[in-house]
Amino acid sequence: MTLYTKVVRVIKKILTSLQENTKQLKESFNDTTDFRVRKLKIGSSRSRMVHLIYLDGAVNKDSLQENVITPLLDSTKETITKYSLIEDVSENIIKIAEVFVVKEYKELTDAIVNGGTVILFEGIELGIIAGTTQFKERSIEQVTSERSPRGSRVGLTENLNTNISLLRGMVKTPSFCVESMKVGTLSDTEISILYIKKVVDQNVLAEVRKRIDKISVNYVLESMTIKEAIEGGSVALFAMYEDSERPDIVVSSLYEGKVVVIVDGNPYAIILPGLFISMFQAPDEYNQKYGRLMNRILRFIGFLLTIYIPSIYVVLANFYADGYPDKVTKSLLTNDELLPAFWTMLILIGLITILIDVTFRVPQSTIILISLFATIAIGETAVTAKIIHPTSLIIIAIAFLSGFLIINKQLGAAIATLRLSFLIVGNYFGSSGMIIVTTLLIIYMANLRSAGVPFLSPLLPFKLEELKDTLYRGKLEKLNNSKHSFPNDNDS
Repeated sequence: MTLYTKVVRVIKKILTSLQENTKQLKESFNDTTDFRVRKLKIGSSRSRMVHLIYLDGAVNKDSLQENVITPLLDSTKETITKYSLIEDVSENIIKIAEVFVVKEYKELTDAIVNGGTVILFEGIELGIIAGTTQFKERSIEQVTSERSPRGSRVGLTENLNTNISLLRGMVKTPSFCVESMKVGTLSDTEISILYIKKVVDQNVLAEVRKRIDKISVNYVLESMTIKEAIEGGSVALFAMYEDSERPDIVVSSLYEGKVVVIVDGNPYAIILPGLFISMFQAPDEYNQKYGRLMNRILRFIGFLLTIYIPSIYVVLANFYADGYPDKVTKSLLTNDELLPAFWTMLILIGLITILIDVTFRVPQSTIILISLFATIAIGETAVTAKIIHPTSLIIIAIAFLSGFLIINKQLGAAIATLRLSFLIVGNYFGSSGMIIVTTLLIIYMANLRSAGVPFLSPLLPFKLEELKDTLYRGKLEKLNNSKHSFPNDNDS
């Protein structure tokens, strides 16, 4: 067995003075109160001084005691040279799976902040790192934000290694590759790029690598930093990625040749490329026979309803009310209400948006009270006082309920923006303005790229062989055996 030295950028060498090394490490951690130094004397004559350095709360103390401290104290072998001592301790005495011999000071600090235990010896300019990490983490639980009647019942967690282990249990092939790296100058955050080598789209993989390599930030607290870097810094109306905490969705994406990025400390996996048509797919469609055709079409209709129906109502009230009988106009469009249709829609959209946001932030015990108050204030008082037309409530209800049909929440921001935009355009420019804006929207979407792949693929550019899993779910046997490919700007 040979000595293994982990390679990182050189900052400062480990010194031969044990006291000086320990002092520098303590100063590097600004005398934090959870900094621990366990002093031992090992060997048959107990003449060799050893310091074990770690952060309290970041290590598994049982493992540290059983696999590091006890074997060191029980060892009575006297070594002749410092190198034979390091080799003997790292290869024969310590009973930990992850053991590294290092010579750089920066490697010691990196190991400590990541929950490792540093072992330093008097008179030796080398150190040993034992993998004793045990940060407190949330256990694997059922997914709550992406509920589905069928499919996986567990979700990803905030721990990167737990997530990779969970995915490896589902992707049992040696082609499953993990590329890990650290991002951040002030605080290193580990991120991993996951893909299946035999099926991954190489252009997408290269684009993801290139964009992540360009990230230069002090720290990464949330995965949004990585998402924005992957998007290329451009402000797009639609998210150029998918994210999910469902392992079945992540694994399915890997088999389709997509690339997955996981950030330590975040339970959501980033999936690339993020295509428009993929945002209408749901995991339960692959676990049941019915709904393989209608479900996605219903979601697409729901998408159109949620962004268009308020503006269509305003257009009918403003530009076409005179063309209907008075009875129809009073029943459906206007009946001398205080507010015109446009302002009614605008206020109701604002109130419903506030109500939805509030229900996610207030204590659960008050949600019923808030819902009851909103029902009375909006549904009863406003209609009775003839401030708004009753039909406007039905229109808004259809708009928001249709939006809930869409499983992928990444469309939420785009839906809200488009709904408001079409409402304003419809009020001032009528149906002609809406047609023009819709045309411009399609052109805009056709020019969007996710990791170099057209956002509207496989519809634009059209790829017939990829339509078997777009607006309908094709036969699973054919889907599993077919190789996916994505059009790319680099294709000739």
